[in-house]
Amino acid sequence: MRLLLGEFIGTYIMLSLGLVTSVIINYFLFPKGQNRFITGFYWGISILIPSLLTTFFFGTAEYNPVVSLTLAVNHQIHWWLMIGEVITQILGAWLASLTVKAVWSKWLASLPLNLNFYATVPRDVNNWKRNFKWEIIGTFLIIVNTEMQNDINAQWWIKTLFSSLLMMIIISIVAPITGAAFNPTRDLVPRFFFSRTYDKRLSQWRYAVVPFLGPIIGAILGIIFSVIFSHFVYKS
Repeated sequence: MRLLLGEFIGTYIMLSLGLVTSVIINYFLFPKGQNRFITGFYWGISILIPSLLTTFFFGTAEYNPVVSLTLAVNHQIHWWLMIGEVITQILGAWLASLTVKAVWSKWLASLPLNLNFYATVPRDVNNWKRNFKWEIIGTFLIIVNTEMQNDINAQWWIKTLFSSLLMMIIISIVAPITGAAFNPTRDLVPRFFFSRTYDKRLSQWRYAVVPFLGPIIGAILGIIFSVIFSHFVYKS
């Protein structure tokens, strides 16, 4: 129960910080387009802060269902715990979406409605092949990092800093292309909230298959690569 509470709090803080910061930056600081490195930086910070907090207080920092799936496949957590983590991640993402609405709703009447403040929006929504590829690559790197962390003898906060820095770099590269989900919960829950709260026609549900299946496939490939890599390393 303690781990699930940490998952919920961490997911809420991560998405609230990331999405609200996105709103503020897009509306007030860079209304004509923000730099990709700014996007990577504030999402990296949004991941780092809750990761440090929940790892310290709850011993967990998994806010991504594909990471939870990876841990379950590797027998690091029980399958029932994985299901509980996914549920709490969904609830945290929904509450974060409510927070975003509360922060910028008073400007909604005078500003254009933008799905990008909730879900991921690619540069070219019709280029599914390219977007799908990058979602797979980004998630693959995240999962490989997660797997390799178990073999690294370092303090937990060093591992957390490294993982957040890696996320910052990946997001900086991929965000201008796909919006950089790498996390089905991060995209689908805010997208569903946007669809139910504002306008279903603007929700781009046809594209949602990319940030849903891309991370899942990337996670599977990451697990396979890590197993093969570990086999050859330990064999040698």
